[in-house]
Amino acid sequence: MTATPTSTPRNPSPTALRPALTTPLMRLAWHGRNMWHWVARPLTMGVRGIILDDSDPGGGAGSVLLIRHSYVGGWHFPGGGVGKGESLVEAMRREVREEVGLTVESGPQPFGVYARFRHGASDHVAVFVARGWSGTLQADGMEILEARFFPLDRLPEDTSPATRRRIAEFQGREPLAERW
Repeated sequence: MTATPTSTPRNPSPTALRPALTTPLMRLAWHGRNMWHWVARPLTMGVRGIILDDSDPGGGAGSVLLIRHSYVGGWHFPGGGVGKGESLVEAMRREVREEVGLTVESGPQPFGVYARFRHGASDHVAVFVARGWSGTLQADGMEILEARFFPLDRLPEDTSPATRRRIAEFQGREPLAERW
């Protein structure tokens, strides 16, 4: 014969405690995480490349390389994070090579440094202009779904707002901003 318990067990199961304790603990962890971001998160550096193709035989305004990521919508400049022991230019060259297979040659010129403060982060992005490059344009297929040169005066509709602002700054239609 099987005994049927008639009272609450002395040591409730972990799942029984879940509604009572985990919600406040998760909220506390969330607030702790946000505090850590605001107080202790280190400065991070990123790079972007305005990669130009001025070879238009018709003498047009030239074209700019834009990429479409697998994890965020819109068209953007190629780029990414700066690794430990890596210069800004080295990082920009590496990112362009990894993402689209092009080798940035001759000295890319600094264009601007922008601050980006989202979700408590303290990110800064250095942007370079490169006119000399070689190789065959090819998206990596994992992180980058598509890479194409677009005429500066005919960008795709879903070009990111920050990318549009940088292009307007590059063309002298807007003053350089401090924030991304």
